[in-house]
Amino acid sequence: MKKRATPSTQPGEASSPLTSGREFSRGGGLAGSMEAIFGSRGALAKCLPRYELRPSQTEMAAAVEEAFQKKQHIIVEAGTGTGKTLAYLIPAIRAGRRVVISTGTKNLQEQLFYKDVPFLRRHFAPDIKVSYMKGRNNFLCRQKLYDLETQPVLKGLDEVDQLARIREWEEHTETGDRAELVELPDESELWSKIDARRDTCTGKKCPQFERCFLTLMHRRALESDIVIVNHHLFFADLAVRQDDFGGIIPEYSAIIFDEAHEIEDVASQYFGIQVSNYRVEELVRDTEHILKLKSLINEPILRVLHSLRDRSRAFFELFPDKEGRFAFEDRGEFLERWTIRRYGPDAAGKLHPATLAI
Repeated sequence: MKKRATPSTQPGEASSPLTSGREFSRGGGLAGSMEAIFGSRGALAKCLPRYELRPSQTEMAAAVEEAFQKKQHIIVEAGTGTGKTLAYLIPAIRAGRRVVISTGTKNLQEQLFYKDVPFLRRHFAPDIKVSYMKGRNNFLCRQKLYDLETQPVLKGLDEVDQLARIREWEEHTETGDRAELVELPDESELWSKIDARRDTCTGKKCPQFERCFLTLMHRRALESDIVIVNHHLFFADLAVRQDDFGGIIPEYSAIIFDEAHEIEDVASQYFGIQVSNYRVEELVRDTEHILKLKSLINEPILRVLHSLRDRSRAFFELFPDKEGRFAFEDRGEFLERWTIRRYGPDAAGKLHPATLAI
């Protein structure tokens, strides 16, 4: 096992050291040294008949707890079979602060929430409160569902049947999580019309705000000691905080990244700039759909939306057809073609000021 620790300089950190399991009742069943917990006759061995001592697991747990206590960053490279989830979960429970655990995959999120945490709660920390946060598109928007019932825009009998099942499910689900709809096909287009994406959310202005599944998820997280998220949600939260729109994840004192090799790519998605023809098409479609549902659509707005769609298609048609990354070597020729297409043949050789900004 390889590890590296550096002093933590996270803004907003509390100045007092983290409370140890010996003093904090939340992890009372996990008191003592890491050897007393992970050793061959330790707390874990007493409740796991086939428990196997792993010195690297004990070493990692001790290093993570030390990082908590000294308020340091730590990087750990642990091989397969180390048992790393318990090696960071137990110090997190003993920390006495709200800790966010971010994973790269849904499978690991579910392992933590449905397997590892219940095990620790059952044997050692019955009072620990843990929540599992997902991205907005995983949750049903009640208001969209109700709007769809009054002005249905459905494709075929399959969507009619799916909508009937979702209506019934909405009446008794406590989470609104799509994962509960096992029978809903992954490729269902209906879900994209009724999920809780931010683009079409009215927030506190929504009549269903107090009953909103996102509101309920946030409240559960606010009451939690451990919050389990994925990398996409974590960096989406950082991006939103940077724009002063308020965080998605409640305030926390420490963050643990599992499967950290993926965070560079995910962070780039949220702190870079991306634009695509699909995003513009989706924006036009959603705007038109919502305005129709609210009876706010009119000819001038339709003309603007159709013009946006046409200009987007014309713009993206200038790029290479094949997929991949390409150097932007012919910028001058590209701007010339765009100017002619946008402003007509007479504009050849005369770049419009708006084009110069590209």
